Amino acid sequence: MSDSRVFDLPVSMANAWIFNGYVIEGDTSLIVVDPGLPVVADRLLEMVGRDLGRQPDDISGVVCTHAHPDHVAGVSTLTHATPCAVHLPQRCADYLAGEQPRVFPLVESTMRFLPVWGAQRFEPRAFAEFVRHGTSIGFGGPPMLTLDFEAAGFVDDGDPLPGAPGWMTIRTPGHTDDSTCWYHAESETLLSGDAVVTDDGRAWFNPEYVDAEIAGETEERLRSLPVRHLLPGHGRPIHAADVWSTARSFRTPPSGRGVLSRCARRFGRWLDT
Repeated sequence: MSDSRVFDLPVSMANAWIFNGYVIEGDTSLIVVDPGLPVVADRLLEMVGRDLGRQPDDISGVVCTHAHPDHVAGVSTLTHATPCAVHLPQRCADYLAGEQPRVFPLVESTMRFLPVWGAQRFEPRAFAEFVRHGTSIGFGGPPMLTLDFEAAGFVDDGDPLPGAPGWMTIRTPGHTDDSTCWYHAESETLLSGDAVVTDDGRAWFNPEYVDAEIAGETEERLRSLPVRHLLPGHGRPIHAADVWSTARSFRTPPSGRGVLSRCARRFGRWLDT
């Protein structure tokens, strides 16, 4: 079994600081989900050879759960090294056509998200890349969606994940309007991107959101799915008989005793308080 394999699933993970990327082993090829920053993309490529015994050319596709910089800035690292085709959420087609993406209030949202920043080992390179690319790639730094690669296509609610049979696309707006997850019903696995993160061993519907009402609808929809394996964009993967049984709503402040949780409770604006 690969050292990077997640819960004995045909999915492997590489990360740098809080930025997680995944490789799904399809029938004949590999699909990368959220290559994130260049450091994450580099580690995904290393993992493919070291742990999976495959070649970069075996990566046929890349998909991103949304187009924030920390999810798309590593894509060009892969497109330069592999023959992969890149698919983005359907809403990104509107952004590329000229629609300006909505963004959440940076300061108060970051305050709510603080516990996640401290949940994984800090890495200076990842921080430096996050700062550098945060104003030039994706959206949220740049006001309009800016890419340094070509998208081969777009995926929408109910679409299969290209190259990975059994994985279904779920549109999950709230964190952003283009937020997307992929669900594997047979194994009850959710690749949640930033729709759901993890903190203190629990799933947490992301408290950074552009629209509270829509975020609530997404939370309700995802809670209706049986999930035993949660693979988040940020935070550590979780395996449980029912991941949602201990999940925290995006409306609810963190309960941890650490300094970041205390700061989040004090300085974040919470709908449940």
